[in-house]
Amino acid sequence: MTFALMYTYLLSMKTILKIGLSLALAVAFVIPLSARTVDATGGSGVKEIAVSSRGLAYDVSEIRVNVGDTVRVTYTNGGGRHDWVVDEFEGAQTDVIRAGQSQTVEFVADRAGSFEFYCSVPGHRQAGMFGKFIVVE
Repeated sequence: MTFALMYTYLLSMKTILKIGLSLALAVAFVIPLSARTVDATGGSGVKEIAVSSRGLAYDVSEIRVNVGDTVRVTYTNGGGRHDWVVDEFEGAQTDVIRAGQSQTVEFVADRAGSFEFYCSVPGHRQAGMFGKFIVVE
């Protein structure tokens, strides 16, 4: 193998590795977690709900509770700076927290309807970091 051919080969391998690494990072931060629905409409007492995130996605796409329920959400941030917010209920907002941190909020779901929980960091909601918060009668 000549020097020129070997040099060309090494450059192309380096390019392939850079592209592969870029794709792996893009997948890690863009593809959402396998989202789940939390149905907490059964039983009585405080409804304990755990929500986490990675990249720009929550691991929960929908939360269902009964009207009048006291809801306790523990949000764990898996990366970046995020929060968890439902505008319609007093106390239903965490602070913006760093990766690896958790925060718990407690509030009363005092009216029925379909609402949205989301990350209030600019651009995150628009990028898909939101879900449904449904309160049933």
